Amino acid sequence: MREVMDTGLRNLVQRRLTAQATAELERLEELLHSVGFNDARDKRTSFFEDDSHKLISGMIYRALTHGERPCPSFKFVWKNFAPPRVKFFGWLLTKERIHCRTSLVHKHILQDARCEICKMYDESADHIFSGCSFVRSFWERMGWRPEGIAKVAELWKTQVPPHVHEKVAHPLILLYCWEIWRHRNDVVFRGLEPSTDRLIATCKEAAASWSCRIPRKDLVIASNWRFLFSMSSPRSSPQKIWETLRTTEDHVNVTYL
Repeated sequence: MREVMDTGLRNLVQRRLTAQATAELERLEELLHSVGFNDARDKRTSFFEDDSHKLISGMIYRALTHGERPCPSFKFVWKNFAPPRVKFFGWLLTKERIHCRTSLVHKHILQDARCEICKMYDESADHIFSGCSFVRSFWERMGWRPEGIAKVAELWKTQVPPHVHEKVAHPLILLYCWEIWRHRNDVVFRGLEPSTDRLIATCKEAAASWSCRIPRKDLVIASNWRFLFSMSSPRSSPQKIWETLRTTEDHVNVTYL
């Protein structure tokens, strides 16, 4: 800390800062001017430190997520069989920390927040995953009601179709959101045309690779997972999906029992 105070913070940050970052740095420098040091030993202790007096971040996180007011997104994000990078993406998403265009405009990185897919509304996180006309058509193709998709800060409150098993719902929502985000990046950065068929195909590929992560003892979950994506062909319509569900509903209920 003393070394940082002596050399200054500006030597530790990137040279080209945004206007907001510059203002925050100046504010922090003002606060640090009031900090003083002496030669006395630091006798402060913490409940979250180990024997060598180093903070244990895991204990802090567990205290935050298992206290009287646990984090409402914890179970949705972390307690499922999604791959770690998708869970991390889900955590960023529920915290509204993804780099959508409205966020980049707020950080003075972009000047235009207009969605590059529908080109009608500003691209917020909620717009990407439930508001854009393209993604709404995707949800309909998959048999989900676009109006039932919750805001990203409360994704676990999404209205799940009756044919989706409750233990499959959370990883399935994460899979869809992850592939929507990847598809959006393909359009923005690779110049590809938006395609519902291509998005559904990537969802099926991801689902196949995720299936090996389902515990072998959870036969019901594995069965429902395969059942969902056996219906989701790129040319399937919502009507066709629901007709298939009606004819197989009795079989699925027996499987759950």
